[in-house]
Amino acid sequence: MSLTSINCEHIAPALWGENTFQNLQRQEVHLWRIDLRIAYQKLSKLEKLLSYEERKRAANYLQEKDRIRFILGHACVKDLISRYLDIDVAQVSLNKGANGKPYISPVHKLYFNISHSGDWVLIAFGSEELGVDLENITGDFITDPLMAQCFHENEIKVIRTSDDPTAEFFKFWTRKEAFLKATGNGMVDELNQFTCMNAFQEFEFPSLSNKKNWYLKSFLMDNNYAVSLCAPSPLNTILFLNY
Repeated sequence: MSLTSINCEHIAPALWGENTFQNLQRQEVHLWRIDLRIAYQKLSKLEKLLSYEERKRAANYLQEKDRIRFILGHACVKDLISRYLDIDVAQVSLNKGANGKPYISPVHKLYFNISHSGDWVLIAFGSEELGVDLENITGDFITDPLMAQCFHENEIKVIRTSDDPTAEFFKFWTRKEAFLKATGNGMVDELNQFTCMNAFQEFEFPSLSNKKNWYLKSFLMDNNYAVSLCAPSPLNTILFLNY
């Protein structure tokens, strides 16, 4: 049985550039971030980019912040897709895969993934499947049973001996989330059966991935957020862009 490999790297905090759109080149990943506090000023304009069904979904959210996050995230995704594909926003159609992963319909060689937490939304674009996860660093819900369920014993050891266990927890958490989102899997029971340690590791886990090699990069954003990005090719060129 073939092995799946994950190569993880923790990189320095990103330097985010201005909203200067450029076409996506092969092997590039564009990571856009949206500050909900600023984007809120454009809410009525962006809401017009949503379809009737999307506006109905937005209206179903009980919490106002969740509704705003949904509107801004989906509207900005459609706006960016229209620019990457050079089509009108009204022509952008999004569907969901088996585990809820969104994709462009009809299928294009443009892939994206969304994550949101706190005051931010992140949207990653690439020329192949990818996953991104963003988490606000807070220790309010970290428990020993949760760590035992989600992390390998080697990861737990690193977390417990770290100078900043909470940040270390979310580094591993976002890595596993980004990996599962890139592979198209939802949450699985076997999270503690494989590792996302720094550097290279292999595991026998065919149910998680039909590709053999995955690459992960993680970093801190504004010191309060953990971010991880995962793709099946080395993440050598990442553009960090403010929407």
